[in-house]
Amino acid sequence: MVRQNALASRGYRHQPGSYSQPILFQKWSDKCTVSHATAQHVRGGWTDGYSYWNGGDGSDDGSSGSRFGFNTQDFLADRRTVLMAHGILAALAFVILFPLGSILIRLASFPGLWWVHGLFQVFSYILFIAAFGAGVWLVNNAPISLIGNYHPAIGIILFCLLFLQPILGWMHHAQFKKYKRRTAWSYGHLWLGRILITLGMINGGLGMLLATQTGYFVPSLGQMIAYGVVAGIMWTLWVTASVFGERRRSRAMQARGRTRTHTV
Repeated sequence: MVRQNALASRGYRHQPGSYSQPILFQKWSDKCTVSHATAQHVRGGWTDGYSYWNGGDGSDDGSSGSRFGFNTQDFLADRRTVLMAHGILAALAFVILFPLGSILIRLASFPGLWWVHGLFQVFSYILFIAAFGAGVWLVNNAPISLIGNYHPAIGIILFCLLFLQPILGWMHHAQFKKYKRRTAWSYGHLWLGRILITLGMINGGLGMLLATQTGYFVPSLGQMIAYGVVAGIMWTLWVTASVFGERRRSRAMQARGRTRTHTV
């Protein structure tokens, strides 16, 4: 009883077989301004229990999909399209393209390889910029406040730090060409990339978890398993290629050192 009273004081209402939570709606529609609402989470959607200021009674006959004076089916369909674009583009960038670009620079060997690597990664970054823009739009137009959640917070960090990668990569190339060895720019570029790719893969899973927790377009179990399997395989291949590339580089440096010794 004490726990129920405490929950009630925070805006929670208990009903058998269901649960609800207080949600701050930042933007709902031009016809419906909401300051604070309680939304019941049922069957993967938000329904009932809303308080609003448009003078309506919140009724819905279920035939037209209309609630709060506008069509909720169109409202959700628009967001589903943007959400799918956000997830697909971000997954392509972090699960497929960024790792492939890194594998390419480790295993391939041909003139102009660093240009191909750089352009490949810049293209991947452009895809993530599009995904990031879709994510910002979703946060600004979602019926619940998401800005303080871990998934968008990590996404913002990734977006900002990825901007440094082309700069670090260019400085790495220039300094390596001058000194014939790695410098601080090199290690900054390498390790920042490794951290960001890994964090980006993890954040994709966190995005699915966020959708599951909010009930806002919940992914299926098959989709979550598929993402985890593909991300795990690509991460393993990428790490394996990195280790192989480092060992090959170490052997090449040792061979050059022995050649110089014999020459002297």
